[in-house]
Amino acid sequence: MWFRFSFFALVAAIYFWPMTADAQTFVCPSGPGPGEIQVGTTGGSGGVAVIPICASNGEENSAEDPGVWEKRWGAVATGGGGFGAVTDMRSEKQAKKLALAQCKGNKAGDPSKCKAFTYYNQCVASTVGPTRHFIQSAVDLQTAESLAMQSCQAVSDGCSVYYNGCSYAQRVN
Repeated sequence: MWFRFSFFALVAAIYFWPMTADAQTFVCPSGPGPGEIQVGTTGGSGGVAVIPICASNGEENSAEDPGVWEKRWGAVATGGGGFGAVTDMRSEKQAKKLALAQCKGNKAGDPSKCKAFTYYNQCVASTVGPTRHFIQSAVDLQTAESLAMQSCQAVSDGCSVYYNGCSYAQRVN
């Protein structure tokens, strides 16, 4: 009996695997639109709200009105004792410029050493250890923080999250 159940479960998994593997998911801050279904949520923490994750519902006309979405950029700049961060910018250039300006505005250390890390339609987390600083982006805040902490803890003890933020695409029509 157990063998039959296992065999049918394996056959069902193989049959349905391609359907789930091809599904494109995306963050949908306003919730599912026409032809979309909600398939999950991002992990909200640190004062950031949970954001829906959507996918096409598979209907032929599901892509009929996808709306127009604009990228939103963020940047984190560090170096020379300075720090700067911005979210929800309309361009990479703008995000980088503002984050670098904040970093260089800190008079401690050498502001010429500030370097920017940019990202779009995602979240970012910055961790700091006794000797190094790590920045990681991911689809949600919880994943970005987890990946940044793993990188930091791989080389030192005493790591903590220094900054986190998100810049998700915004629907413009």
